[in-house]
Amino acid sequence: MTSENEFVRKLVTRFPVLPPVKIGIGDDGAVLKCSSDQDIVVVTDLLLDGVHFDLNVTDIQLAGRKAVAVNISDLAAMACLPTAAFVSLAIPRGIENSSSSFLDRLYLGIEELTNEFSFCLAGGDTNSWNGPFAINVCLTGKPISISPVLRSGAKLGDSLFVSGPLGGSLRYGRHLTFRPRIDAAQWLVNNVQLNCMMDISDGLSMDLHRMMEASGTGAELKAALIPIHADVPDTDVFSDRLAAAVGDGEDFELLFSVTQSDAATIRSTARLSGMNFFEIGTVTSGPGIFLQNDDGHLRPLLVSGWQHEL
Repeated sequence: MTSENEFVRKLVTRFPVLPPVKIGIGDDGAVLKCSSDQDIVVVTDLLLDGVHFDLNVTDIQLAGRKAVAVNISDLAAMACLPTAAFVSLAIPRGIENSSSSFLDRLYLGIEELTNEFSFCLAGGDTNSWNGPFAINVCLTGKPISISPVLRSGAKLGDSLFVSGPLGGSLRYGRHLTFRPRIDAAQWLVNNVQLNCMMDISDGLSMDLHRMMEASGTGAELKAALIPIHADVPDTDVFSDRLAAAVGDGEDFELLFSVTQSDAATIRSTARLSGMNFFEIGTVTSGPGIFLQNDDGHLRPLLVSGWQHEL
């Protein structure tokens, strides 16, 4: 079996970037040069019944909402705003001949986010088949500032932050109802210089390893500083709660790095604006990512979280 990470690495070398593409495979989205002063960012995700949600227990409206929300989260990770959505469906023939009520509820979930974030549904495709329900969403976006933020710009000595507490999302259904962190991305762009950023979809450990690999750096995290979501039972022992925060995934919070001076700005001003960011560690020269316990002992942070086996 080949891991998703290995598969993506092979695709990067096999398909080199050609104009008008500026950034291709390997980031949260692709960046296309539209004109001399404008970039277009394109993100896409395919979600499957039985993998990303379970329609036996999940309302199709929430499934539709999640399919769009995960793409908005990818745009937030690149400090971009959504502009247009393209939705393609594979509908099981057994669902009452693709009844209007099923589709109406699906698009209610999509419409909730097109209204909230002021972008339009611009196209897509619909098919029926004998397999499970599948939905693919492609979103275009525009940078909040001059250019999108990539995951490859971490610098030695940067402070690492996350935009919210982590863990327990799948267990308690938060992955279906989360709000993409466009608000956090906008605040950050307006107040600091982001060196790199991505969203946490597959777990802090997995995604931090991806970020540091893209940046050619390492990292040291402090276990006591990693914020653990209230969805992770406080009756669990700390090691289990920490493991959930590091490896559960589906949190869709932002992970980013800034210089020490910008970290000081975040510490002093973010809460005054209603933003709550958590400083969890620093960027090192590498190689490797390490976790510091309360006693100061460093141990390697093993890669944990979700990736597809291909």
